[in-house]
Amino acid sequence: MKPQYYTQQFILSLCLLLLSFQSHAEQWYHVELIVFEQLDTITDEQWPPMGAQQAAALLPTMATSQIQPASIASLTHTVGRLNRSARYRVHYHQAWQQPMFSKRRAKAVDIHSEDNLIAGSIRLYKSTYLHAELDLWLQENTGLINSWSDTSPDGIDIDLPRNPNLVESRRVRSKKIYFFDHPKMGAILQLTPVSTPIAVQDELESLETFSLPNEATPTVTE
Repeated sequence: MKPQYYTQQFILSLCLLLLSFQSHAEQWYHVELIVFEQLDTITDEQWPPMGAQQAAALLPTMATSQIQPASIASLTHTVGRLNRSARYRVHYHQAWQQPMFSKRRAKAVDIHSEDNLIAGSIRLYKSTYLHAELDLWLQENTGLINSWSDTSPDGIDIDLPRNPNLVESRRVRSKKIYFFDHPKMGAILQLTPVSTPIAVQDELESLETFSLPNEATPTVTE
């Protein structure tokens, strides 16, 4: 093989590496999310069957170029008011920072409360505007409906536990507080623009110190 081939492969690999750091050019946001149960709601709504939940790609505690852990910032007073009311019980309150990618590139963040009552995900992305997609479950029922296996005429396993499921997609704006409602639960979300985290900036600076050689050296015999 010619040396030019290795040069092309090397440059291609470097371009792919640069693409993995594209998040540095994206606006980062501090994300804060509260998920709570509504205790005094009476409804005859039928909940959907809840199958096994697969964890989303990102976790709020991860430290990568796509997400960074963060301290809770501005919604602590909201949690206090909810918990002081006999009508609500907060199960989840977490914050993290992430860049906003296009819908095609955006990955969901896993949402799971310490008491195991809240499970699901949130996906945030930007097209012309910011968007939030929530898919959250209140796991108040964990056992199977029947002790035998059965399916509906549509092929749905009717033995699965049925739980309240908050599914909503909405356009949002930064610095505003948004409420997502459901008969048995609710979520409060706030996005605040922030600078790119220092840890992520350090990765970019380290990458920028790398320079291309004038000519690549073959790594295998021709």
